[in-house]
Amino acid sequence: MAFTQLEREEFEHLLSERLANRKQHAAKKGFDIGYKFNNQSIEFFENHPSTNYERGFWNVHVAKLTYVRTKDVWKIYWMRGSLKWQGYLRCPETKKFNEALFFVNEDLDEIFWGLSSIK
Repeated sequence: MAFTQLEREEFEHLLSERLANRKQHAAKKGFDIGYKFNNQSIEFFENHPSTNYERGFWNVHVAKLTYVRTKDVWKIYWMRGSLKWQGYLRCPETKKFNEALFFVNEDLDEIFWGLSSIK
């Protein structure tokens, strides 16, 4: 079951607050950061302008947070080089959305935001 409208609005508010600094940093480097809702998941990506063509963009998948309603947990995934989602080893799941978002945004292991790293 997909997120309710109320849940979506709450998540979007938190996402815009938490990712504001990272979005500013990415804009200085010439690309954008976004997210999309996909059923019970929120997928994060970097949106880069194409350098080979006049117009067009390419996306780099960064992270995915999936809510498992039956267990009331958020699972955290990162995109491997093989283009498969891998569970985040430091914290594979958490009870709170804020905690899951913290791990993705802070990127303590430097596996999520490769091109838009703030360090």
